[in-house]
Parts: sequence; structure tokens; C-alpha cells
Amino acid sequence: MTGVMVTCTRGKEPAAVKEITDVFYQYAETLYPEAEDDEEEVDEDEDIEATIAREVAALKKQSSAGGKKKFSNIATGTTCLAFIKTAPPVDPCAFVHQILTDMNTTQVKKTRYISRLLPVQNTCKSSLESIEQLAKELVAPKFNVPNANGEIKPRTFAVMARIRNCTKLDRMEVTMKLAGIVGQPHVVDLTNPELMIIVEVIQNVCMMSIVEDFYKLKKYNIESLLGVNDAGVPKPIKAKVKAKEGDKEEKEKPEETESKVETEKETNENDEEKKKSNEESN
Repeated sequence: MTGVMVTCTRGKEPAAVKEITDVFYQYAETLYPEAEDDEEEVDEDEDIEATIAREVAALKKQSSAGGKKKFSNIATGTTCLAFIKTAPPVDPCAFVHQILTDMNTTQVKKTRYISRLLPVQNTCKSSLESIEQLAKELVAPKFNVPNANGEIKPRTFAVMARIRNCTKLDRMEVTMKLAGIVGQPHVVDLTNPELMIIVEVIQNVCMMSIVEDFYKLKKYNIESLLGVNDAGVPKPIKAKVKAKEGDKEEKEKPEETESKVETEKETNENDEEKKKSNEESN
């Protein structure tokens, strides 16, 4: 099963599902236009019975194809977490990458309650054997495709494994197993890998994907990408402004002190002149 794992604000799961589904359909219309959506030529003199028959036939065709519903909400039973199942031709990795790249470019937050979008290329049972098998299927087309010269280009990678509510798996064991599957000539790079292997285990299900630009896109975290909190309010920028204002206030204090010193100096000089004048008079 392919899809997108969505982390969101606690208690706002239904609203989060609705808003991210709307965003997904907006992008799908542009990225995956369907040939069958092209308008058919319709006879202007077609009677109502013919029109109804044509529409019914179109509905049957859609139904027989599984409804061609690109996005479906799958209950996770976990707070702050939703899963949107995708259907062909949607490629979850390329799809999410495009959405986050656009957000990074425009710096416009398209959602209110969504924190992170993690694509899921496929799922399996949460056993080490099943995870190993799925990893081999996903690693081959990403790492081991030879170029025109028949050579495999070395790539840097890292593994991010997270295990929730599953005691039969050890995170480090899963990480080492996947790193071994990738193998040579590829090299582990924990700082800036070309590819990140993401493994999310929740109870009896393991979700896996291999994504690009993981750190460039701030670990696929929308709030970090835009520097805002879940209400869309800038966080770090606002803090820096306050700090600068404080610095400005501190800088103004010496100016006030200098002015006070000058005033006292003038007063002392006037007193001395008066004293000299009195002495001359005497």
C-alpha cells in the first residue's frame, strides 16, 4: 500500500485529513492529468435519455476501475497521525517532494494543522524478515541501476528508523540491517545524504520509503521548512526581533548618560564663572 503519513495537531485529525486531501487533489490535477478526463465531443441534439445513458456508462467505467480515487483516508488509531492512501498514477515520493519544494520556494503554508508529510512507497508486516524483503525491493531501483557505461554510481545515504508501540523490533538492529542491504559502493553520510531511507513502524505495520533532499526540506517538516508554528506565526524571526530591540534599548542608555554628564559639566563651569565674578567684585 502506498500513501502519505501525515502528522498533525492533536485533536485536529479530521480537519487535517480534509485540508491535506484538498491540497493533494489540487496538485494531482496538475501533475497527473488523466486522458479520460478530456472532454468528449457531445452531439448538441442529443436527447436526455442519451445523455443519461452516457453518464451512467462513464460512472460504470469509473467504478470498474476501482473508482480511480487517488486519495483515501485510512484510520491509524493513533493521535496526531493520519494516513492518506494513494492510488496510481500518484508516486508518493515525487508527489510530496513537489509539494514541499513549492512551499520552500514560495514560503506559503498551504495547511493549518499539518506538521509533517512523509511519503510511503510500500508497507509490510513489522517483522525483521518482512522489512528486509521490502527494503531489497525499494533499494534496487534507487541504488543499483547501472549507467550507460554499465557502472553503478556511488551514492550517499542514511537510515531513519522510528518504532512505535512495537516491542519485537529494535531500532538499531533495523538500521544496521538496512545499511547492510544497501552495501558497497554506496557510503553512509549522516550529515547530508543524497537519499534517506525512512522506516516508520507502528504496531504491526511497517511503512518505508526512500526520499531525496531530506535535510534540505527540513526532514519534510512543514513548520521547520517555513519557520512557523501550527498557527502560521513565525517563531525564530520574532524572537530575534525582540533581542534586537533589547539591544537597542541597552545602547540608548549610554547616550542618556553622556547627555547627563555634559549637563553637569556645563553647570559646574557656570558655577566657577559666578565664583570668579564675585571675587573680582570684592
